[in-house]
Amino acid sequence: MSPLVTTAQTLVAVFGLAAGLGFAGGCGKRAVDRALASDARGYFCPGCNAKFYTEYEVIADVCPLCKNNDIRVIVGFVCSSDQHTTLSPRRHGAVPCEKCGKPASRLSLPREAELKAWNAVRKTQAEVAP
Repeated sequence: MSPLVTTAQTLVAVFGLAAGLGFAGGCGKRAVDRALASDARGYFCPGCNAKFYTEYEVIADVCPLCKNNDIRVIVGFVCSSDQHTTLSPRRHGAVPCEKCGKPASRLSLPREAELKAWNAVRKTQAEVAP
């Protein structure tokens, strides 16, 4: 093969790889944006086992039922095997996927519909203030 053909093939391969990485990077950014987009904040109270949520702009200070200030923020743990999201208090490490039992470790912020399906009850700012 002539050096010109080899150089042309190399350039085509480099441009193809760059384009592929560019598209993959764009998809990754959209996935991150989706994971961080939420319309609600979920909470769990270990004192009375209450599951509740507020609109995203409201940050809860206390449990609306027992007024305990030791409340845990709820996050979604996404399973890489089946893409199911398991809601659980935020912590380090993975949680078992509710659907398949495999470790789920990718994080996402749950939306209001997911929190309702988890049996969380919507609360107002007045209800979650000290």
